[in-house]
Amino acid sequence: MPVSENSQPSYLGEMLKSQTNVYAFLTSVATGVVLSIPFGLGMALVPLVVFAAGEAIAALYVPSLPHFRAKVDKSYRDQARKNARWQLQDEIRKRTESRKMHIGSLEAYNRMVERVESLYRFARDNSARLSLRDVERLDDSTLDYLGIWLAALVIDDRAEVVSLTDVERRIRELDHEIEQGGLGTDVRQLQKARSEYQSLTVRHRRMLSRRRSIEAAMLSMPDQMEEIYQSIISAPSAGGLDSRLEESIARLRLEEDIEAELASDLGEALPSFGSRTVASAAPVRPVPLRQGKSG
Repeated sequence: MPVSENSQPSYLGEMLKSQTNVYAFLTSVATGVVLSIPFGLGMALVPLVVFAAGEAIAALYVPSLPHFRAKVDKSYRDQARKNARWQLQDEIRKRTESRKMHIGSLEAYNRMVERVESLYRFARDNSARLSLRDVERLDDSTLDYLGIWLAALVIDDRAEVVSLTDVERRIRELDHEIEQGGLGTDVRQLQKARSEYQSLTVRHRRMLSRRRSIEAAMLSMPDQMEEIYQSIISAPSAGGLDSRLEESIARLRLEEDIEAELASDLGEALPSFGSRTVASAAPVRPVPLRQGKSG
């Protein structure tokens, strides 16, 4: 569930808001104030004019520099990932407060996050062996874990309000009414109701089957993350690391069909959250989750 890369940030705006640019502006103002004391207002404007000229030149080149764009893109991805993480954690917390037992393990999730943080540090010190972008992809997998955890909770909520036994009983009753017929009986409406109940039964059973896939994914993801971590840390200079890492990340990713179905579940639980995208909510301090029972 990685962050969306479809929305392009304003590179010019980011340049203007950058810390370096702000400090340059403040320095120009301060220099102008100092010069205005002995030389007057006219001289005070010189640093600001120089700053404005430099700003105009920088605006022509800096926003198009690959290094600058990469830095801005990463900042946007980090912020989007942070927002998505808070949204998912908060929604999981609210849905698990009243549950004594539920699928999902906060301990397993925290272990995955710890491994990713360790790999971020490793990548910064060994950029030639492991790229930060690869670690970001692993970081996205921790969001996947939260996403499928929430999807399982959504499925549980739906399962509680639908009784297959009751639905099947109603189908039998409708079959009996259709068979008996009788004066004034609207067979067409009865058949329509029966079709709706059958569709509900199919959707409910498909949903329960999807939950099985979610349980398997939640059990395997922490182990796969641990395997990736150990393979990188234990033999970072071994040949073929790139290809092995690519294969490992591919195995860690969710299957496309499962992901598409989860997108629908998460879209209903979090309207602003879609598959492989994150909402542009303002960053808020994450709310701690309760410890759940491992699935």
